[in-house]
Amino acid sequence: METVPVKILGVRECQNPACPETSPHEDDEGLRLFGVPSWLIAFLTVVAMGVGMLAYTAAVR
Repeated sequence: METVPVKILGVRECQNPACPETSPHEDDEGLRLFGVPSWLIAFLTVVAMGVGMLAYTAAVR
């Protein structure tokens, strides 16, 4: 049985029509939600979950 490599993480191509390059190239802005980078959303979510668990622990005692 032949194994086929699976591409897990890809690089987004720039979709900006105002971009001067005509050939496909990497998107410098990365994945964003309402203009906020996805890494920042993930970081804030992890921090908020930690604060929430500490608040819950303090409230239960």
